[in-house]
Amino acid sequence: MRNQELPYHFFTRNRKNLQKELDPNTLVIVFSNPVSIRNGDQQYVYRQASDMFYFSGITQPETVLVMYTTGGNWHEILFINRPDPKTAIWDGYQLSTSDAADASGITDVRYTDTMKQTLEKLAKKNEKIASTYPAHHQVAVQWTEYLMERNKKISQTSLQPIISKLRVIKAPEEIALIKKAIDITRKAFENLVPMIQSGAMEYEIEAEMIRTFIANGSDGHAFDPIVASGPNACILHYINNKRKMKNKELLLLDFGAEFNGYAADMSRTLPIGGHFTTRQKEVYQAVLDAQKEAINLIRPGISIKDINEQVRQYLEKKMVELNLFTEQDIAQQNPEEPLNRKYFMHGTSHFMGIDVHDVGDTKEKLQPGMVLTCEPGLYIKEESLGVRIENDILVTENGNEDLMAHIPRETEDIEKLLSQ
Repeated sequence: MRNQELPYHFFTRNRKNLQKELDPNTLVIVFSNPVSIRNGDQQYVYRQASDMFYFSGITQPETVLVMYTTGGNWHEILFINRPDPKTAIWDGYQLSTSDAADASGITDVRYTDTMKQTLEKLAKKNEKIASTYPAHHQVAVQWTEYLMERNKKISQTSLQPIISKLRVIKAPEEIALIKKAIDITRKAFENLVPMIQSGAMEYEIEAEMIRTFIANGSDGHAFDPIVASGPNACILHYINNKRKMKNKELLLLDFGAEFNGYAADMSRTLPIGGHFTTRQKEVYQAVLDAQKEAINLIRPGISIKDINEQVRQYLEKKMVELNLFTEQDIAQQNPEEPLNRKYFMHGTSHFMGIDVHDVGDTKEKLQPGMVLTCEPGLYIKEESLGVRIENDILVTENGNEDLMAHIPRETEDIEKLLSQ
């Protein structure tokens, strides 16, 4: 993480909010992400588990956060690796206990080589154990199973519903970081537009993205970027980015910067050569109209599930107008395989925050402080034509704020941008 702008009291507040939601006598254990080997002795660039970062602000691996209540008093213990001078030669400075306390606001910081005895004692004093499970993290599973073996009376409970409830509502500090990630993403978009020319390679566009991200203090890509020209735009998760762009095709971009651990997620579709063909403009305008319709729906009280269903119905009418199928075809379709899913396969929105696909229940009613994407699309494989337009939206008390309203998306604005 290149920047850390969140103060310790942000993480302290998150832990206090967690405490309010817990049943008494619950032992909470939050695990860091494991280190992953890329090849040989090389590791993938480390990225902290989102829950660990949210509750502690600590970004180094092999960190464990333990929280529990005894006698009505809330306790927090942070375990970190004991600094090793030899390791520091290769990997750099490691946190001391005082450094970790300053960053997290946790006063009781210990080394992980003392953790086993502590957890065994705490497991015997609590009735429930609730752990986070970072992806592919066998250490979390093993510790939970071990502690349950030590105390046959302790039961396991899920921490995820509580964490989801807390993280889905963004604090002002988090919204500020998302806006920074969006601003860096906007800069990358502006910088790469002049490179969109027939004969250029998709990976040249990707290279400009990461150059701008790093030059502006970003952590890098929030997710693997999609730079999809022509038929590649109909592959939803196309990330090879190796094709040569051709004149009069469309280029679909889906990318976003990560800043201080928080994501941006934007999609734009542009004509290679500078001008939309008549057919491209028809399809593009249908998607843009659907996005505007969807953004108008985003407000407190509606769910992402409801938005997805309404936008799908809206786009189905547009598909008829685009002669992709007829009303008669719809009447005769298999209800289990609706025709509209041939051209619009994904949902319109997902939550966004520390994870680009952030925690949250798509069936729950939206509340102020939630951030979600709005990304309808149409993918006409037989025409090698794919369009997706995506903005990030903040739910407010009276509706929403489009955090990407300042980034061009109208056809005339896109063409003007390409002509400069």
